[in-house]
Amino acid sequence: MTSDMRLRVSAVLAALLFSVGYLVVLMVPGGGDVTDRDFTDFYDSDDRIFVSFLLYVVLLAAAWSIVWFFTEVKARLRDDLLSQAALAIALLGCGGLVIGGALLGAPGGVQMNSDAGFVGIPIAHTFAQAGLGVMLVVGMYSLALATALVSVAARRDALVPSWLSIAGIVIAVLMIGSFIWLPGYVFPLWILTFGLFVRSGARG
Repeated sequence: MTSDMRLRVSAVLAALLFSVGYLVVLMVPGGGDVTDRDFTDFYDSDDRIFVSFLLYVVLLAAAWSIVWFFTEVKARLRDDLLSQAALAIALLGCGGLVIGGALLGAPGGVQMNSDAGFVGIPIAHTFAQAGLGVMLVVGMYSLALATALVSVAARRDALVPSWLSIAGIVIAVLMIGSFIWLPGYVFPLWILTFGLFVRSGARG
């Protein structure tokens, strides 16, 4: 597989897997305006808990694919502090997704994998808030910064068209609003577009 093909495959996988796995923030109650009924409905349903677990598994695969994507991009950029920082911050962001998702799903995991009952609304809400905080602040904010750094480096090294580099910086700013979950979906859109428009054989 050529380097161009690897980058494009990693982009498609990262975009698709993240788009699905990120839905876990909607599946598990705890963020935004939630009621006690939201918690009891969720934790009384084995099916909902199982689906949320599957979404977390997809999010794990997405984190791996995102690391692969940023690694492939770095290999096409000049090897300097800018590209190294972008990859390191992307790794931090993926770690935030993984750890935050684990916290988010911890009460359901305890219930699904043991004879224990529902841990209770206060505990479930605490884990949900902590998980969402780590996912969105550590995870998405770090990935936003990595997106901005890669966009700057890609413009410098003519890896992608200039309009896409500018769009990447704009998208990074929008991602800061991902504490409201919806703006996070501009991230897989950027990854997919980057993979499609990367200049064949370009190297900084």
